[in-house]
Amino acid sequence: MKQSVFRVWAAVWSGIVTFTFVGVTVLTLALWLTDPDYAETTPVADLSFFALGAIIGLGLASQLRRPEQRIAGLHQVGIGILSLGVAGVIGARIEPAVGAVLLLLVVAVLVVLHPARRDIFAPGPGIDVPVLALSALAAVPAVVYAAGMLHLAAEAGPSCFLGQCARGDRFAEMAAAAITIVLVGGLAGFNTPGWRLPLWSAGAAAILIGSTSIAFTDVTGSLGLGWGSLAVIWGVLLIVIGERRERRGPPPTTAQFEEGKARHVQSSTR
Repeated sequence: MKQSVFRVWAAVWSGIVTFTFVGVTVLTLALWLTDPDYAETTPVADLSFFALGAIIGLGLASQLRRPEQRIAGLHQVGIGILSLGVAGVIGARIEPAVGAVLLLLVVAVLVVLHPARRDIFAPGPGIDVPVLALSALAAVPAVVYAAGMLHLAAEAGPSCFLGQCARGDRFAEMAAAAITIVLVGGLAGFNTPGWRLPLWSAGAAAILIGSTSIAFTDVTGSLGLGWGSLAVIWGVLLIVIGERRERRGPPPTTAQFEEGKARHVQSSTR
């Protein structure tokens, strides 16, 4: 019964998140394409919003099947939501902040019902140094970019609900997307069960936002040609370097890692 409730809850909210982020992105992109002077948002802002939603939605959807083997998916959901909430608070945008609080409650229910609840907060069995190093390399420019977007968010005028103040909210969401991508990329370096999902989520999101920035260099929030190209290269490198681990075989589970440590201790005390 408990597992059934868990799956239904995960399915309902993965659907809600996907519908919300994809639906809003399609709507605002359509408005921009039909009216190039539409000032509330830009393709870079829209696809940053989409990338953030995809990271959260895919993480929720990963819990529908063998969630004990996809704990990293739940971790990336938490990272995305916390980044959105912090960005909403710092950028003084009420809708992202309140939305993040609601989604944190959703995740709290998933944690309580999770079939491998004890493993959620357990450390991963080792680390992938190249992946972590690549994520650390991107951290400084991501923080600088996020700070700039949050300044724009705070200066964008009144904050409200239901997309009535989309321009300011988008700045906060772009900041959240930048931080989320770097943190989720780093998450892939901890060998947590299901690590390939954050690897591909972060890499694909960086490629998407970088490519859009290359195509629209002059819009507010664009990374520009130079940084957009670096974002694409970073996303590709993250996936390629991370996938080398897959060719070496899947990382051990937490239980296998602990069993190996116990055997090592026993052998060293003989």
